[in-house]
Amino acid sequence: MLRPLLAAALIALAAPAAAQTAPNPADTCKTDPKFRELDFTLGSWDVYTGDKKTDEVTMALILNDCAIEEHWKKTDGHPTGNGIGLFNYSRLLKSWGYTWATDDGAATVFRGNLVKPGEMRYVTEKPLPNGKVRLRHWTLYAMPDGTIRELAIGTEDGGATWTTDYDLKWVRKK
Repeated sequence: MLRPLLAAALIALAAPAAAQTAPNPADTCKTDPKFRELDFTLGSWDVYTGDKKTDEVTMALILNDCAIEEHWKKTDGHPTGNGIGLFNYSRLLKSWGYTWATDDGAATVFRGNLVKPGEMRYVTEKPLPNGKVRLRHWTLYAMPDGTIRELAIGTEDGGATWTTDYDLKWVRKK
């Protein structure tokens, strides 16, 4: 009878020590370099198509720094095209995910990976009415001047030819 009580007491005493040495689960994304690969996009930005400001975007860490929430707002007079995006790294898939939804019903999902520091590329496939598939590469580049280039290119012939879907410049708000 004494042995089970002694064993229970030792376990109870050891539990607080074990809890102190275990990492705080809420900090795991904050300290994991994979979750920090897209931090160059954090903040508030004015978005330009050529010389014309067309949009504003805000990128903010959420969920204990395990995901980035994007809020996209049209500023060029278009009544729709505002959207929300969610960026997240998946340890299971060993890649980034991106989910996008807008106020005009557009939605898509991408998978991505860091090409090199400051260059994140996402890929998606879009079925076309003619039975073909449009492959899109969507890349965010941290530029030397502190801006971000957002470039989307696509192909419908397996990569033989690529066309630009859009090429945007993000300028950090002051």
